[in-house]
Amino acid sequence: MKILHIDSSPFINDSVSRELSAMIVTELCSRHPDASVTYRDLGTTPPPHLSAGAMSLLHNAQDVAITPELQVELDGIYQSIEELIACDVLVMGAPMYNHSIPSNLKAWLDQVCQRGKTFRYTPQGVVGLIPGKTAFVASSRGGIYSTPETLPHDFQEPYLVSILELMGVADCHIIRAEGVSRQAIGREKGLAEGRETLLQILNN
Repeated sequence: MKILHIDSSPFINDSVSRELSAMIVTELCSRHPDASVTYRDLGTTPPPHLSAGAMSLLHNAQDVAITPELQVELDGIYQSIEELIACDVLVMGAPMYNHSIPSNLKAWLDQVCQRGKTFRYTPQGVVGLIPGKTAFVASSRGGIYSTPETLPHDFQEPYLVSILELMGVADCHIIRAEGVSRQAIGREKGLAEGRETLLQILNN
């Protein structure tokens, strides 16, 4: 088993999403001792937002001059795509920021979600090119966004499920710790609920 472990929180010591994603990877490795883990920390080393030159070249433009700076950007994009294609399991630490995801995680997704690389257009619609993978999204939220009243404000989990499905990753599990900033719930209870969800999925 090849695991690609992504963290995106800029916080190192007090990040719930980091703790949750680490919990998932630890549990997976305990069940699969031969697993290998590739780790990418988008929180401390954020990827660049796609430049016009990179976007043009990725869309097969022929008239873009490849500068040294653009080559570095392209090399990083291709490495990220290769890591995603190579993995069997994707573990993604994804905190909610302002009802959505951190911009560094969005930048990484913009890099790896590329036509002809991870999805393609057909007359029947979009077809994902990296099927057969399992994804675990370590979702953390300070408030509660899973109720009928608050669900319309959640542009975090639905977006991640949608963009992964676009690339063919349909087996996606949300491991959620929410309400971690609320006194009645808090960090420990939120993490415990996330762990319970994870064990239910892995034991079934």
